[in-house]
Amino acid sequence: MGNPFIIAEDLALKTLLQGMTVSDEKNASRQVKVWFGYPDVEVRAQEFPFVTIDLIDMLPANDRQTSGMLTDNDYRGTISPVSNRTYSYEIPVAFDLVYQITTYARNPRHDRAIIHQLTTKFPSKYGGLLVPNELGTETSRRHMFLDGFAKRDAVDGETGNRRLLRNVYTVRVVSELTPLAAKIATKRVEEVNINTNPVSVPQAVIPAGLTKL
Repeated sequence: MGNPFIIAEDLALKTLLQGMTVSDEKNASRQVKVWFGYPDVEVRAQEFPFVTIDLIDMLPANDRQTSGMLTDNDYRGTISPVSNRTYSYEIPVAFDLVYQITTYARNPRHDRAIIHQLTTKFPSKYGGLLVPNELGTETSRRHMFLDGFAKRDAVDGETGNRRLLRNVYTVRVVSELTPLAAKIATKRVEEVNINTNPVSVPQAVIPAGLTKL
């Protein structure tokens, strides 16, 4: 099984950022590591350069919300299809997930190389994020927008006044809330069996038709 709403987008974004490398006089292909930031701090050694991912907001996207009913055989990619069974449900609620992507480097050459690579991953209004459904049977391409970029270079006194080169990207991912009722979908009660001669009934339970005195 795959991941539900928000968790799926988190993983897809981390997957998108994997694979970046930078070069310098000591290493021609140095890996840029990618980590989740707060609140899900991963256990890691702080090795430069690296990138962190933080979910900073979840906004109801009322401007693109529609209403109505949908019908399919896998409940929006959350339940394995069964022959001759379909599911009907309201159109999911539209959300925009806002992420902060922060890059950290010591070497100016690393910093510029990371900026170049992220420009291709977050190309303003033309970005996209591949997100698998919960069953892992289909993948949707979500629109992804670069809403902001800020240079936040600083001097880090804790490491001997070494320069810390930092960039902050604000990225918005178009998403929607998978139906919350997916796991308890749609079995109608056909009959109710009543035991008319109960035995060994716990004291806290009153058989149907009796009144507690």
